[in-house]
Amino acid sequence: MKQSAAGRPSGPLPREAEELMQNPSALNALLRSPETKRLVSLLRQQGDLQSAANQAKAGDASALQEMLRRLGQSREGGEALANLEGRLERR
Repeated sequence: MKQSAAGRPSGPLPREAEELMQNPSALNALLRSPETKRLVSLLRQQGDLQSAANQAKAGDASALQEMLRRLGQSREGGEALANLEGRLERR
């Protein structure tokens, strides 16, 4: 995915992502939430999260997608993803 001049992906974002981008306080609350912290912790346990995030920022999200796929296959990871998704739906 290409990046815009603002460093955001240039393709269409899901509605929820667009809403978060327009609401910095909601985005900050999500980033500080226990659900997000747990998910990041689990992703870090899988490997080089920083490298995968940097690749995604540069337009290649495949490493991050693979990390999320593997995470979602575990009981703990699946629960963490479901909890984060529930938090997004409650906003």
